[in-house]
Amino acid sequence: MVTITPQHHRSGGPPRLGVVGAAGRLGARVVQECDRHGLAVVWTATRTSWPTRQDGDAVPTVVVDASRGDVLPRTADYCRSVGAALLVCASDIGPAQRRAAADLSTEVPVVLAANLSIVNWLQHQLVRTAAALSARLPEVPETSVLERHTTAKRDRPSATARSLAGVWETAGAGRTHEIASYRAGLPVSEHRFALGFAHETLTITHDVRDLGPAALGALTAATWIHRGAPRLWTGTELFDEILLPDSSATPRGSASVT
Repeated sequence: MVTITPQHHRSGGPPRLGVVGAAGRLGARVVQECDRHGLAVVWTATRTSWPTRQDGDAVPTVVVDASRGDVLPRTADYCRSVGAALLVCASDIGPAQRRAAADLSTEVPVVLAANLSIVNWLQHQLVRTAAALSARLPEVPETSVLERHTTAKRDRPSATARSLAGVWETAGAGRTHEIASYRAGLPVSEHRFALGFAHETLTITHDVRDLGPAALGALTAATWIHRGAPRLWTGTELFDEILLPDSSATPRGSASVT
């Protein structure tokens, strides 16, 4: 279980959150989790309602963008205007959106999170470990990724599926043979990373039935970057920092695993 304890912003006071896409499934769930954990949501926006800048306590110190990728440049401009850190939850991020995020990250912390579930981070760690060990195995496995989302999911393959394949390939374990997608079934998603041997298969599966873990992961990440220095993170990199900190490093955030 991840315990979230609000910390003071570098300019003083507890974190104040803004949520873009607050009317959507994930955005609404983030707002609910903030209320449950006592974190203030002081600003929300949707595609049709974008409040103008306000002063004082109505200005967020961290913005969670749970909207579509094409909204990101506008969100980045808003964060720049108020000095807020940015957590991007949208998966349909293209080159223009990445440039907007990278430009903003020279001024405030920015996280591009393909998946905000802590258990998805653990799945990445298991794939990373398997990749590191693969060169020592008597038989090098052939790998593939199968991902399922509901029919509401527009982009394919998902950013999480691409990220899992990237972990394997970045480790130098070889190319991921196939990334397959299908759109059907119950909420929320499944991601299966399979290692195929001559007569055996090892599958590392993450099956998600509710948006609660993603919303809690968003709060964990937002609370952590609230006090951070300007930098561009992936979600996996940020959870590496939170959950596998260097023993000599000074903790900068407030998320702890209990």
